[in-house]
Amino acid sequence: MNRMLWGWIIAAGLLLARLGYAELESADGGSPELTVLVLLTGGLVVGLFGITGLLGMLGWVPRPGQK
Repeated sequence: MNRMLWGWIIAAGLLLARLGYAELESADGGSPELTVLVLLTGGLVVGLFGITGLLGMLGWVPRPGQK
């Protein structure tokens, strides 16, 4: 995959994590802890996946349509 796509994956992960932090810091406290946990964990994992791919360490993953 090209570098631009990995950059967008990293940006999506950071956006998810930021949404989790915003829910955590919200004053009303109406959001359940599970939502915050999923947003934070998912965002950080997606960002880590994007950084790993950007560094070229996911070259062993077969592309769709290849055998």
